[in-house]
Parts: sequence; C-alpha cells; structure tokens
Amino acid sequence: MIPVLGSAAMRAADAEAIRGGTPSDELMENAAAALVRAVRRELPEGRVAVLCGPGQNGGDGLAAARLLALAGHRVSLFSLISPGAYRGDAARNAERAASVGLAARPLTSPGAWSELRRALAESDAAVDALFGTGLSRPLEGAARRAVLALNASGRQVFAADLPSGLRADLGEATAPVVRASRTVAFGAPKPCHVLPPATDFCGEVEVADIGIPRSALERRAARLGWTEEADVLALLPPRKVEANKGNFGRLAILAGSRGKAGAAVLAARGALRAGAGLVTVLCAESIAGALWTALPEAMTQPLPEEDGAIAASAAAEISRALRGFDAAVVGPGLTTSPGAAAAVEAALRASIPLVADADALNAFARRPAGFSRRRAATILTPHPGEAGRLLGRSAREVQADRLGAVRSLARRARAVVLLKGARTLVGDPGGEVAVNPTGTPLLATAGAGDVLSGIVGALLAGGLGAREAAIAAAWLHGAAGQALAVRLGDAGLLSHEVADAVPGVRRRLRTRAGGAKGSE
Repeated sequence: MIPVLGSAAMRAADAEAIRGGTPSDELMENAAAALVRAVRRELPEGRVAVLCGPGQNGGDGLAAARLLALAGHRVSLFSLISPGAYRGDAARNAERAASVGLAARPLTSPGAWSELRRALAESDAAVDALFGTGLSRPLEGAARRAVLALNASGRQVFAADLPSGLRADLGEATAPVVRASRTVAFGAPKPCHVLPPATDFCGEVEVADIGIPRSALERRAARLGWTEEADVLALLPPRKVEANKGNFGRLAILAGSRGKAGAAVLAARGALRAGAGLVTVLCAESIAGALWTALPEAMTQPLPEEDGAIAASAAAEISRALRGFDAAVVGPGLTTSPGAAAAVEAALRASIPLVADADALNAFARRPAGFSRRRAATILTPHPGEAGRLLGRSAREVQADRLGAVRSLARRARAVVLLKGARTLVGDPGGEVAVNPTGTPLLATAGAGDVLSGIVGALLAGGLGAREAAIAAAWLHGAAGQALAVRLGDAGLLSHEVADAVPGVRRRLRTRAGGAKGSE
C-alpha cells in the first residue's frame, strides 16, 4: 500500500530525509530526473515548453529543463519571476539552466506572453512546474493566465508533483487548474492525486522515488493508502494442486425477488468467477427456476414468499441455512418489503462473515449502528446514495466529502465500508482508508454493483479478512472493467461481462508478477 501524504506531512518527510544525510539539492535533482523520464517515455525527442513558478516546484522545473536540453530536446523555458529572484536550490538550478544556454524568460517581461503562446504552439509537450504542494488559494494574475495558456495549447502536459491550481490536501478543484496528461508525484501521492474531482485533472499518476526513505513516508501517512497491484497479488496466492472446491469457500447469497432475479444471478456469477468453491442462492421460490436456468453452476434454496419477495416466515429457515456457509452476501434485488427486512435481520444474526449490499443497506436507513451488533466480520458496499441514506445525508453531500463519509459510516456501523464510485474507498472502523486505483466509466451500468458484491463475498468465504477482501475485490472489479474498456470504450457494458473478465485479470496479475521476478 502506497502511503498518501498531505502537504505538511510531505514537508516533514523531506526534512527527515535531509537530516538523514540526503541534501535538499539532491532531492530536487531526483525529482527533476523522474519528471524527465516520464516525458521521454512519451516523447524521446522534440520540443518541450517548461513553465516554472516562484518556489521549489519551479526549481524542479528548472532542473528538468536542463536535463531535457542535455538529452537533446529543444526547450523553451518560462518563469513567473526573474531568474535572479529565485532562492536556495531553485536559484542554483536557475544558474545551472543558464549554464547550458537556458535562460528562463520571465513572463513579466515585454512580449513574453506572445512568446509563450508561440512556444506552446510549436512544442510537442509542456511541463507544468508552476505550483506544488504549498498552494493554499485559487490562482490569480499571471499564474492564472499561465494555467489558461497551458490548457488552451492542446499540448500533452506533464505536471511536476501535482497540476498547478490543485491544493494538495483536498479532493476539490477550484478553477483554474492545469489539466495534465500525466502527473509525476514526488515521494508519495497526495490526497488530490487520489480523490475526485481533483484526480480528474491529474491524468495518469505515477509515484517517483526521489530518495525519501519509505519509513519516513509511512510514519506520516494520514491513515490513507493507495492500493498497489502487489498488495492484491499477495492476497491471492496460487492454488495448491491438491485443492478441492471445499477449500475455496461456501458462499450463501440471499438475494432476488420477482422482477429482480437478475441481481441474484449477477452476484452469484461474480462470486463464481472470483473463485468461490460453492455458491447457493437463497431466494423467493418463484424465481428459483429462472436462477437455475441462467446460472446452473450455482445452487438454489427456494424460500417462502409473499407478493414476489421473501416472506417474513422464511427468517427461521434462513438462520438455520446460514450455519452451513463460510460467508454470505445479503441484499441484491431483495426489495424493502417487511418480509425482506425480516430476512435481512435473520441474516445479520448469523455468526458468519457477511456482505451487506443494496436492499440490506436500505433496510438500515439512518441507523447504521444496527450493523454494529454483529460479532462476525461485516462489509457494507454502498453507492453514494445508499451511504447517504444510512448517514442521513444526500448523495451530493457524500460525494462532496467521500473520505469523511466512509470513515463516519465505518465507525458508526463498526464495519468495513466499500464506498463505490470513481476511486472506490475502503474504510475500516479505525479510520484507515484504502483508495482503489482501478476502474472506468464503463462500470457505471446496472448490475455492476451486484457483481462486485459477489466478488467480495467469494474472497470473504475463501478466508480473507473483511478489509482485505474488500480491497482485493474493488481492485479486481475495476481492473476487469478496464480490460473490457480496451474493447468497448466507455459505454455499452453488460454487467455479466465484468464477472466473466475477472479470471483473466487474476491470470494477468500473476503473469506480470512472474515476469517481474524473472527480470530481477
């Protein structure tokens, strides 16, 4: 898990690295070198315009301009202040740039703006090194004008640490903000890199090691982490040759009602594709045949029903049945009828790990503490609307502070909460939050959440802890969507395709890991 640091924590980690013997000038040079590597991967040769601000971020840009020029690029260099006004490491890099023929053109000088527009038009890419983690207010004046010029240029923009205009510690974005193609985060990602809508301005984010010890970063992480591929791989070890289906978990799925049988099918399909050994759907008796026809690999247990939904009289049968399973998924397509609510209550009393989704969440609107009575592990998988109903807020309020919402809900429910949406968050009752990096707008379609609940349930039944199951499931689900987006684009997904793509994602994950080990 990559630690995510706010601006103050990042400054403290920098200072610790310097006290430990790494000169500040070396940290800046390392940051510039990482930025240049990112540029040169996309643009091995050609023209680059570099825009530098007045502080340390500007120093990173000055150093990067020199390294790009030494690598053979034609560089146009601009700054918000006179080169002689820089201080410290930035001043030394202004001098070094001048020594290779790169005198930064101050945007305060006559004709500079026309020259900037011309340079951007003639360049193949641009580097944004205007402002970094120290920014605390919206941009004005020349800084605002420089950002607008970058965005209007239509050029690929590489941001040094974070796109100028964003504030490091927030997921908000107050115009104007540079819309970067790629952002090279120095040392560690910041909250703006991982929380929407700010992350939408970052493009592809890569984290560069600039010489700050990992221990210094981890000590200062704000209980916020960025899930890595390696984290997921460690949670999904290879299966033993002598294993059988009983080794991979027996999962019960309490789901479905008349007209909503598809939700149960999709959850079961997600669970089976994620590797559950045995899946049984407990459902209203009138839809059992449809489930068996749609997914013969899953077993069914018909339950008494009333008006197409599970009847309250089924509660005792549900309680007895769940004793024979390793975990359960409860909620997809159940409805909020009194009988379905009684079924949910019966399931919550079971002493097995449980995933609550959809109507199991709606049954506890404004009373998330109802989940806290459970003794076994519990995972809630709300979308913003469901999270809002649990917390007594609007979906818009949840989206405005997703980090606060997931922490509040996890604490009040004493459960792991997987808050769905762009950059899905997984929070636990202790306040730790993992940000999922995978996903695509393609997943914004009916039934995708049902598939996700099945994946979470499969991993929970297979023996993972609640937090680990939620983290791995979110990653697999998002990665499956990304794999399908290569073929489908950003619309037109059928949710069962997500389930069917999961085995391939697991295979590629292990194949890449094997290739990486082989190259060491």
